Amino acid sequence: MARTRRRISRREMKEDRFILWLYEVSNEIDKHWKPLAAAVILVIVCVAGWYYLSNKQTVDLVEAGRIIAPGQTAMQDNRYEDAIPIFERVVNEYGGTALALEATIELANACFQAGDFEKARTYYKTYLDEYGRDNAMYEVTARSGIAACDEEEEKYEEAARQYLDLADEDPDSYLAPGFLLDAARCYKAADQKEQARAIYDRVVETYETTPYARDARIALTAL
Repeated sequence: MARTRRRISRREMKEDRFILWLYEVSNEIDKHWKPLAAAVILVIVCVAGWYYLSNKQTVDLVEAGRIIAPGQTAMQDNRYEDAIPIFERVVNEYGGTALALEATIELANACFQAGDFEKARTYYKTYLDEYGRDNAMYEVTARSGIAACDEEEEKYEEAARQYLDLADEDPDSYLAPGFLLDAARCYKAADQKEQARAIYDRVVETYETTPYARDARIALTAL
């Protein structure tokens, strides 16, 4: 008597397919276990590296903040010579932190106030070279700082051009009229009175409702 063939249920078919899939995966792992193991190790190393760097950056930032604080206090108290080594330490030891950006500008400012214009110029340029446009206000500070160094060293025409460039780049800025007065002052010091007069007239006309216009009028009477 012929046997009756048992019909395979859907569940059994699914189980068979799953077992077959596991078998195929197992074969693939056997074939490629070395590259897969390498990939897993690479992922683990990357995650561990990221965690380490993230942790280190946080620790460095906290430590840099602790060091820079007395330097900021010294600047407020006009103790520029005391502030300089503090900012130098932050720049040299914590160059990868966000506070290094501020420390570079503060170091340049401290050197300028201490009368070391060459060193101040070096740090203003360092800021521009290393941080560029990371902070718009600091960028303007660095550029105007270089102009101020030139003025202190009696490079009046060069300083005047830099002040004028800053004013022309953003004439609507609240800093623009001040830069124009700086440029006019430098042109006057360079004995280029016509250029100075033209800039003073520009301040009077463009910023007539501000104290800068009053200062320009006073300066015009002395030309």
